[in-house]
Amino acid sequence: MTLLVRLRPNGPYLLFMLAAVAALVFGVTQADLLGTVIAVCGAVLLVLFGGPVVVSTVGRVPVVAVDESGVRLPLMGVRLSWDEVADVRRTVALRGKTSTPVLLIVPTQPEIVVDRVRPWLFREARGNLARYGTPIVLSDQSLDHSLDDITTAVRRLRPAVA
Repeated sequence: MTLLVRLRPNGPYLLFMLAAVAALVFGVTQADLLGTVIAVCGAVLLVLFGGPVVVSTVGRVPVVAVDESGVRLPLMGVRLSWDEVADVRRTVALRGKTSTPVLLIVPTQPEIVVDRVRPWLFREARGNLARYGTPIVLSDQSLDHSLDDITTAVRRLRPAVA
């Protein structure tokens, strides 16, 4: 049995995308250099934030897939067999004064996984590696399954270590 987790944009995510659309529309309606710059910035933000949503929801590409062979993160460009997974554990990420629960998927060779991630995610993966000891940090704020669902699937599908 495979668990497929897709992107489900939350309120702040959608609000940010709406702001990008507004910037794009505003920039297009202006006939000057500043308008062009604003339109380009809005378009870039829309592609960066809207692209994964379209790929995951319309294209049905999962953010995370857990099955008998291991863990796949197609949008991130990472595939780990169970032999390459050292640990999967929950922790919290501190963002300002709030703490957010996150799931850490710790590969046996984190540096190699950092090299596998998509180029636009490289910096984030490097930061996660420095902060958490792994490049793969999942927050359930924009996922259609909870971190508990993912953890349960990992426990159920991961072969017992001998």
